[in-house]
Amino acid sequence: MFKILPLQAFLLRILGLMCFKTILITICLFFLQKVGLSHTAIEQKYYLLDENMVIIDSVINAQTFINIENKERPNPLLKLFKAKQKKNKRITAALLAFPFPFGIVGLHRIYLGTAPYVPVAYIASLGGVFGVLPFIDFCVLLLDKDEKRYIDNKKVFMWVN
Repeated sequence: MFKILPLQAFLLRILGLMCFKTILITICLFFLQKVGLSHTAIEQKYYLLDENMVIIDSVINAQTFINIENKERPNPLLKLFKAKQKKNKRITAALLAFPFPFGIVGLHRIYLGTAPYVPVAYIASLGGVFGVLPFIDFCVLLLDKDEKRYIDNKKVFMWVN
């Protein structure tokens, strides 16, 4: 014998109130919606207007309209992120330039993008003359506000002009 739980009894009572035709239509619509046959894409035309309300271009697809709109508008969060990233790049390079453990192998120069022979020169000179060269790099990177001079710098002594 089956034992009817309260939830099952409630569902059976609701199904009993609905006619067979309504249940069949509901099930068919549910399956059609899951398969994707119940609705077709409605194409709408979007118009791009200038400040004088003159039509510049028309777009059929809403996603294309959103992509075009987002490309023209500057993103303030992206600007803030890039500003912080620039500041963090200088600080990260300075921390990597600290003589022990990363500065003596020239890891900060690899991070800033340099010629392949520069880290080899750091290692060959016993850590930049026992850590003196990386320590000078560390101080220069911390104190100088313009890190662009040091990015992709091919010189072993990066602070010398």
